Amino acid sequence: MTEGLLLNKARLFPRDDVADDADALLIRDGRIASIGRARTLTEGLDSSVRVIDLQGRTVLPGFIDSHVHLAETGLLRQGLDLSPAKHIDDVLEMLSGAFFRRRRQELFRAHSFDPSLMREGRYPTREELDAISARVPVFILRRDGHSCAVNSVFLKHCSLGPGTPGLELDPETGQPSGVLRAEALEAARACRNRLLGEEDRLEALRLASRQAVRRGVTTLHAVCGRIEDIDLLNRLSGKLPLEVVPYPNITDVEAVISRGWNRIGGDILVDGSFGSHTAALLEPYADRAGERGRLYLTGKQLIEIIGPAYAAGLQVSLHAIGDRAVEELLTAFEAVFGDHPGEQGRHRIEHAELLHPGQIERIAGLGLTLAVQPAFEAFWGGTGGMYARRLGPDRAARTNPFRTLLDAGINLAGGSDSPITPIDPLAGVAAAVGHPNEEQRLSVEQAVSIFTAGGARAAFQEHDRGFLREGLRADLTVLSRDPRQVAPEKIGQIPIHMVICGGRIVVNGSGPGLSAAPAEKK
Repeated sequence: MTEGLLLNKARLFPRDDVADDADALLIRDGRIASIGRARTLTEGLDSSVRVIDLQGRTVLPGFIDSHVHLAETGLLRQGLDLSPAKHIDDVLEMLSGAFFRRRRQELFRAHSFDPSLMREGRYPTREELDAISARVPVFILRRDGHSCAVNSVFLKHCSLGPGTPGLELDPETGQPSGVLRAEALEAARACRNRLLGEEDRLEALRLASRQAVRRGVTTLHAVCGRIEDIDLLNRLSGKLPLEVVPYPNITDVEAVISRGWNRIGGDILVDGSFGSHTAALLEPYADRAGERGRLYLTGKQLIEIIGPAYAAGLQVSLHAIGDRAVEELLTAFEAVFGDHPGEQGRHRIEHAELLHPGQIERIAGLGLTLAVQPAFEAFWGGTGGMYARRLGPDRAARTNPFRTLLDAGINLAGGSDSPITPIDPLAGVAAAVGHPNEEQRLSVEQAVSIFTAGGARAAFQEHDRGFLREGLRADLTVLSRDPRQVAPEKIGQIPIHMVICGGRIVVNGSGPGLSAAPAEKK
């Protein structure tokens, strides 16, 4: 049983369910017992309740990150960060230095490599990586997560067939170059996972969870591409500083049903990303004439996933970024739902970054939830951003239309897509409030809501968390300043003063400011 807490002299926000004069919140047995005036709540208070004077700090419902690749986030933190590299010699020097400093010899990992930032404009070759090590597998993940570079010994472990889609061949020798995309990349990820030990993955989950809670997150929706990772999360139940809602990111409906889970997906790919030119578009990319990206799943395949899941009462969640992918997905949902909207299932589209008005109307009519990442606009939106380069100014002005979506009555659940952008809800709030398109900006109240109430609704948890209400879980984030009283660009810098999860203080003291820049993906 958790200790009783009284948060005194608090600024409670939002105030939808809170009296205007309330300035205190009483927690008992892990839940919000009472909200009201401090002088009232302190009357007859027994000595077992700990009183905390917040000195006017702002109390919010605990933040909910609706889209986190939890294991991947932690695994990347265990590897070498190549983002400072500017040319291939930098990459090789960093790899060599880190390789010879390490003790373990099973697998060497690096991440955040971006060939577009290299002076040479390329990946390191397989031969260059072989010179780092001819005995230890080397795996280097691109910044957008849609390709990797590996050495020869990794390829031997991976055992890719010569016709595997995405296996790049050297045009001069016909041998694998070491660069893997698409299906070859997924096979490489599976190989990497086999080479990692169970303790590596357990520690990755712990690392990422600690990272999240330090940024005020009390619940996160974890995209789990391996059933084994859900088993590991079950082993860690009660040992992590926050609550994790696993989303089994597989297409095997029978496997999900047999395990008694009530959802499927989380990031099942209908298309790729803008950054890698693999998001599926109705019109060609502005910077690649004639290219419209890639559909990973056809309408028929989508119906084969959604149909059985819908019939079994499962929540379905799929990744669609470009308007052509969204069109394919909406058509599949409509074919499965027929005359019965899917609102009761709260089926989700992850990202849904480029939409046209007709699609927004259909999303609302189908009762779908959109899991969105406002930080994408902060890093890649605007007239000079990656969206403008990939899509041209007209389409870039239509990306992530948060205000239009909310006005249409669509539930938005805020997230990070970590490790693509850092787990940092305050940065997401700042991005939504400061959207490059003024017409799509949210108020602070709306932006906070998509990272609290919106995330709760997305996982059927609005009767348990996401609001300041008596009887709900005491999941709370205490900010040193009120986000309504600072400039939008400063919201992400507000220190996290305290985080309470299930009535237990898990962070106590001011936290860090803005997170580092993310990988260029979306």
